[in-house]
Amino acid sequence: MGREEKAPAEIRTTDKLKIQKLLSDAGYIVEMGNGSVPTVVCKRREDMSRDLAAIRKILKEQRYEGSFGVRAPRKTDELMPVDNGEAETTDIIDDAVPAAV
Repeated sequence: MGREEKAPAEIRTTDKLKIQKLLSDAGYIVEMGNGSVPTVVCKRREDMSRDLAAIRKILKEQRYEGSFGVRAPRKTDELMPVDNGEAETTDIIDDAVPAAV
């Protein structure tokens, strides 16, 4: 009867973006999930528990009470685009189908 019901704090999008930038500046890879939840992508699966403790400490210092995630890297995360500064258009042109005259 005398119990107080505490409403959860409303987390705004700007708060989530602030946390995303803060974690990125701390050296973490951060992505926004489908539900706009900041998610940290660990560099290695073995680092997850260590990173989780450090991330919780950072979020506690910022008084962030919203949801966040930590995940291991996917195989697709390991594929980095190779950017050597040159556009390789010669292969595209050589393989193109000749236009009808």
